[in-house]
Amino acid sequence: MKKLKSIVFFGSHELAVPALDTLSGLDLLPKLIVTRPKAGVDVDSDEPPPHPVIDWAREHGIEAVRSRRVLEPELQEQITALSPDLLVVVDYGRPLPSEVLEASPLGAIEVHPSLLPKLRGEHALRYALATGEKKTGVSVIDVNDDPWAGPVLMQEELEPVAGETFYDLLPRAATLSNSLLTKILKKLDTGKGKGKGKVQDEKNANEIPPLGSLHRKVPWSLTAVQVCNRLRAYPKLGLIAYCKYRPVEVLTARAMDWIDAPYGSSGTYLGLRQGKLAILCGGSTILGLERLRRPGGEVQSASNFAHTERLQVGDTLA
Repeated sequence: MKKLKSIVFFGSHELAVPALDTLSGLDLLPKLIVTRPKAGVDVDSDEPPPHPVIDWAREHGIEAVRSRRVLEPELQEQITALSPDLLVVVDYGRPLPSEVLEASPLGAIEVHPSLLPKLRGEHALRYALATGEKKTGVSVIDVNDDPWAGPVLMQEELEPVAGETFYDLLPRAATLSNSLLTKILKKLDTGKGKGKGKVQDEKNANEIPPLGSLHRKVPWSLTAVQVCNRLRAYPKLGLIAYCKYRPVEVLTARAMDWIDAPYGSSGTYLGLRQGKLAILCGGSTILGLERLRRPGGEVQSASNFAHTERLQVGDTLA
């Protein structure tokens, strides 16, 4: 890079570290990295848990600061004192205060894993899978007071493959994100500026709801295919159901065909079919649970779980 010499980076989630690797490859190491602490973690703790962004910064000898919203006056003053040419935001998930945006003559760019204005918010890639989106993508925007509503500078589509899970899609999304990040940085390095970008159409905008623990609860009222989509978003943790008043993690499942019209309410156990726990879902569809686990326990096949728990046809999973 010839003209871009100094940047401050903001990032926290899965796309942040690949983006930092891209910056390193462009010989554009950040002067400062700002990342959010993990949920429920004391930002002032003497021994915080491992954090991929913090670990990357330590390995590269760069100062990293944990901040939930960059509202600390001391941090804002530190960023201003660095006089960065540009602020780069990748998977940070919070708006930057105007005092921070004004610290750079070029302002800030943000790389976001969705086709904005669709899916504004954190965890857009995970949410796209959870809702069965046929098409998603990556956008680069000029950051304003809203972290996802600025003019779109670059955008490319990305189509999830049938059955692809979050961790299957993530590397492809990271590759596309890094490609667009490289393009916009090289453009800015020519001194031509960002350009006006395309103003987002607010009529087509939608925001992602918070993806907390409730989002991992099996939504039995949805169709079996929709539940499978939700499970694709959480391939390691699985979804949470309740069997006999105790939680159980559903790790793998698939929609099943059914000859006879099923009976019962959503969540009703219909018996073992093809080695799977057949559970009634919304729209009279059937979900076959394949692998399950009580929290802290061993992974069990459907047949072993049915035997261990002494499941009876007509039992209900909540």
